[in-house]
Amino acid sequence: MRQGDQEQTRAHESPIEGDLLAALDRLDGAVFSSTAFVIDDDTVMSIGGGGDGAYVVFISSGGDTRIHTLIDPAKSEDHDQDLVAGGQSGSYPQFQCVDRSKAASALLYFHAHGEASPDLNWASE
Repeated sequence: MRQGDQEQTRAHESPIEGDLLAALDRLDGAVFSSTAFVIDDDTVMSIGGGGDGAYVVFISSGGDTRIHTLIDPAKSEDHDQDLVAGGQSGSYPQFQCVDRSKAASALLYFHAHGEASPDLNWASE
């Protein structure tokens, strides 16, 4: 987890749903602006943001050969939204900035299945 421009590591070997959601809720887009959930060396979910209730969610798998970005198709692809992730302010396409509900749903499915939820919308590279 990033705390400002410093990285802070907290490991939970067998997190329960409450641990996962607490990590998500700790993100405030300022002091804590990103966290990672690791299934194995090749499968990682990264969540950044949290300020103003907006999150960016990425899953990398296969040693970064596949990247899935959670999207909200109801939001604009033509406008950007400023968001702090990993201690850095950046502009993300609005459709990549999702609300807590979508981020939490993606996180819980990823933890249970080790992959992107088929019930959510993802852009894949």
